[in-house]
Amino acid sequence: MAAKPKEYFDIKTANQNGSYNISADSIAPELLTRKFKKLSTVEKVFYLSVIVTTIVLAIGMVFVRTKIIEVEQNTLTIQAEVSTKEDQLKAYDQQINELMGDDRVMKQARDSGLKQNNDNVIKATK
Repeated sequence: MAAKPKEYFDIKTANQNGSYNISADSIAPELLTRKFKKLSTVEKVFYLSVIVTTIVLAIGMVFVRTKIIEVEQNTLTIQAEVSTKEDQLKAYDQQINELMGDDRVMKQARDSGLKQNNDNVIKATK
């Protein structure tokens, strides 16, 4: 014999009428409120603090991961800029070496009317 239809199905009625098919939707809201009222204030504060802490930690983890990704992107951008500057510096060094070559210096000296005298050359030492 099935339990008599009610607006809500509570466990006591279901047990008395031999019906054990109780779904999550059939439990009376009064049952949950009764269980919640039985909790002490300390327990309520504890559970509430656990829930709030969990939410704050989840938000914090998302924030930290976002910042980590942002820092990694900034690092990659800076590394690319450094690489570009290093390549540019190497090109400038090569140009300086080409301009300071012996052949170029001698050509400029001859064009200016100067002559090479190796006796006047002094090598610098440390």
